[in-house]
Amino acid sequence: MMAPSYCTILIALAVTVLTGLCFAHPVSNTLVPTTRTSVPCVSGPMGMESGAIEDSGITASSVYSIYYPHTARLNVGSAGWLPPTPANQWIQVDLGKYVAITGVVIQGYSTGSNYYVTTFTVQYSVSGGSDWQGLLDADGDIIRFSVSSGRPTNLTFPVVLMARYLRILPQTWTSGGYYVRFEVLGCIVSGGSLLLVDGEDALSGRVEIYHQSTATWGAVCSNGWDLSDAHIACRQHHRFLEAVQAGASSAGTDLPIVMNQVACRGTENRLVDCPFICNEYQQCNSSRVATVVCLPKMNTVRLVGGSNNSSGRVEVYRNNTWGSICDNDWDINDAAVVCRFLGFSGAQAAKSGAYFGQGSGPVHMDGVACTGTEGSFGDCPSSCWEEPQCSHSQDAGVICESG
Repeated sequence: MMAPSYCTILIALAVTVLTGLCFAHPVSNTLVPTTRTSVPCVSGPMGMESGAIEDSGITASSVYSIYYPHTARLNVGSAGWLPPTPANQWIQVDLGKYVAITGVVIQGYSTGSNYYVTTFTVQYSVSGGSDWQGLLDADGDIIRFSVSSGRPTNLTFPVVLMARYLRILPQTWTSGGYYVRFEVLGCIVSGGSLLLVDGEDALSGRVEIYHQSTATWGAVCSNGWDLSDAHIACRQHHRFLEAVQAGASSAGTDLPIVMNQVACRGTENRLVDCPFICNEYQQCNSSRVATVVCLPKMNTVRLVGGSNNSSGRVEVYRNNTWGSICDNDWDINDAAVVCRFLGFSGAQAAKSGAYFGQGSGPVHMDGVACTGTEGSFGDCPSSCWEEPQCSHSQDAGVICESG
């Protein structure tokens, strides 16, 4: 296993705390641990290594000598937490608030030693009391995570755990015992965050909204749901998306209805900024919940195949398909328009000859002739009397200024 990388998703949804969100029917104040397959925030270290998690928030079932629970911080010291007997023990972290937990980085004694956990399970809880749950697979069996060395090992959970407390329970280990150091990976989900769930792909599905004060995910009633509302949901999901379908699903959900009769004006940045009926005890008149199908906007561009989000092969979305750009006449002016469209200050270089690898599918544009002042790549002239005849060996690319 390689040492963990703390590189996280570089484009995150910018969300702010939701205030005043009323529920269409009452929601229990009892918080219950939940799981999600994705999360609308940037995952990263939660504070074990940095010390943001206080010593008092790290506890264990048993402690041997001076190897206290708070010594179980990733990359701090050379030992970690050690119980006097290795079997049936756990170490627990209080993350301070209800968060999205995406995984852990686990580490043994100093690098190369034989004192480390080889398999472990996890449990999670909202209250730290009687609501502990194990992380289970699709068949309901407890998931065991495997470790092959004492070096830091990054392990991503198959689902995102929504909880405040996390426990690591060692199951097997090397030699006669083990030492544990670790980091919890996750993020804080802001109120009003949006997810698309149970769709055919990542750009479609049931609309779910997160209510921060009750740590609850909820659905949107389909009453009054139309394409204007769906556009705002897609825009919040990603700024380069637009809605092509506003639908309703009768598939069962245990989620409360958190929005009803949504009436977006079209200028909102988040769905929860749109007007909606928010009387606390109003029921949704239909059992159907709102769904969307989103697609990239026409002439949206993306970078593919680079070592980071600021470089790669340029692809443009046209005719419901992503395609590449021919490098005929491709220059720094063209690259600058692409980079600014993606939020960078400008371009360092325009690359040709499939510098970032060959694409697949169509070649959408040839002979691009941007002046460098265009606000959108779709405003740039190109040779469009006939279809491009380039092969993917001529795919164009860019390196954007990331500073």
